[in-house]
Amino acid sequence: MKRLILPSTIVTTGLLLSSAASASALPAAGVAPRLACASIAGLALPDTQILSATPKTGYCNVIGIINKRTSAQDPDHFTYGIGFSLNLPNTWHGRFEMMGGGGSDGSLNTDPKGAAGVELNQGWAIAADDGGHEDNAANAVGGYQDDDANAGGGQHFAVDEQARVDYGYNGIAKTATISKKIIAEYYGLEAVYSYIMGCSNGGRDAMVASQKSPWLFDGVVAQNPGFNLPQAAIAEAWNEQALAPLATSQDVNGQPFIPDTFPSQDLAVASAAILSACDALDGLVDGLIDNYHACTKQKVFPALAAFTCGTGTHGSTPHGGTCLTSGQVDALKKIYAGPTNSKGKRLYSDWFWDAGIWAPPSAPGLGWAAWNVVTAPVPGVNTAANLTLGAGALPMIFTTPPVVTPVNGPNGQGAFVFHYNFDTDAPKIFTETKAYPESSMDFMAAVSTDLHPFKSRGSKLIISSSVNDGIFSGASIARWYRNMDRRMEGRAEEFARLFMVPNMAHCGGGPATSDFAVNELNAITAWVETGTAPNRIVAANHNTASPFPATGGLFDPRIATNFPAGGTRPLCVYPKIAKYKGSGMTNDASNFACVDNGLPHGDGDHDHDDDDDGLDGHRH
Repeated sequence: MKRLILPSTIVTTGLLLSSAASASALPAAGVAPRLACASIAGLALPDTQILSATPKTGYCNVIGIINKRTSAQDPDHFTYGIGFSLNLPNTWHGRFEMMGGGGSDGSLNTDPKGAAGVELNQGWAIAADDGGHEDNAANAVGGYQDDDANAGGGQHFAVDEQARVDYGYNGIAKTATISKKIIAEYYGLEAVYSYIMGCSNGGRDAMVASQKSPWLFDGVVAQNPGFNLPQAAIAEAWNEQALAPLATSQDVNGQPFIPDTFPSQDLAVASAAILSACDALDGLVDGLIDNYHACTKQKVFPALAAFTCGTGTHGSTPHGGTCLTSGQVDALKKIYAGPTNSKGKRLYSDWFWDAGIWAPPSAPGLGWAAWNVVTAPVPGVNTAANLTLGAGALPMIFTTPPVVTPVNGPNGQGAFVFHYNFDTDAPKIFTETKAYPESSMDFMAAVSTDLHPFKSRGSKLIISSSVNDGIFSGASIARWYRNMDRRMEGRAEEFARLFMVPNMAHCGGGPATSDFAVNELNAITAWVETGTAPNRIVAANHNTASPFPATGGLFDPRIATNFPAGGTRPLCVYPKIAKYKGSGMTNDASNFACVDNGLPHGDGDHDHDDDDDGLDGHRH
């Protein structure tokens, strides 16, 4: 059963009518409050408690709870509610931004400054929410928490249906609506333009808002969006099971110990192999594979063979920093092909081959290694994000009804991942029950390609995504965009644009041009407010030298010369790619053009075809 938030349920006054439909000019000189900050606590707001309204230097900080309640469905009978915060500048310039969340939420940013870090100082009103639950009693809004280490840990909230819905979409919608009402009362003026911006689960929040409540925001920025999180969670289990045969020991819970399966030096070999196959496809050997669609398995597999210990041409010593074992190569092939069931049905997506599989010490980030292998090494403990955050979310949030497991132990969350059944467990992302009438795909995913309501309102959408960040497949968001473009009669670029970022780790970092949040913010405001669509977004790289070593025989020495160290590159509107003009510094975006990649979408390769990631035939 799908639930949409109807406009009549969230618009409480005429002040909150669609600003895109009747937008006025931004108040250039700014607007001062007509109320005292502390008086916000006395406003009559539906189903809302204001806990504090505190003057700070340059702004008023408001913290409150929406729909606070004691759960009857949760066996622990924990308290739940949508905790929110709102910063109101002393001089307001008419813009409102809702910040997306992160991970499984559960922790309120009580002093939000803006997703790009500059918005509050520029006179924006900024709001954030906690996703409808709190993880830590010591820091929680209202002093309550919803964790139970013996029953789901930080994802325990998912035993409560309303908490699932609040996390999936209701928390953003309710917080934005209450925030707009407070803004209107505080300044005597409704928000002229409303935006939402976030990364990861916050990017999912943004895309969900564009589909479930398209009237709420004029501009949407979704960075590395987990728009298809339930299926991406299936891939987390798939990846760990692919790595498990390489493990030579067990962790403290009796599960395969993954960190030793792909130590850093082996990931450097994998990166070098992928670059050797595909770096030159965009016309410049520089450590970035801009022509990622052309980097198919037909090109990569021979390179992996050349770097296979004993049978290739780069040595025979496993884990010696020159070659990969045949088992490691097989695991990579299985992971990059994406999860399937026993009948070969795709359950999520394949992945683009990308050199960012290795995060050099000089270019750290939450990339492939952090999600799949290890974050901070701890003896005997699996710390990969797939086996911590992912292991809690898969049984609790992305299975219906939730499988309530302890965090640790032989039957804990790690065991659930390693024993996940892709025939019988994977379909449960689509399951609905009387107690849980919305499936995980319905309350979490933003996979609809029908954006006509969003487009008709005049709203704009910018998506930016890593080519391969280790948790969300760049091939998946690219495929969604192509399918959405077809659904929208080939006119997607009129209101939605996708920008792909080679080598970038999850939400930034890695050996990449990963600093572009402020430019992205400027791009969405210009598009919404002046009609100037972004044809490219300039991104900066802060590595002062190439993180790919020029010596040792692994990496082409031209990479060290051409990598955009300390410089900029353009991010291009998909499916265009950045191409060097042939002269000038290679760390200067002005020396690159955005050009057609010269290939049909998918390059005729099964890895990147345009099916819908296994969605067909499973909707209820």
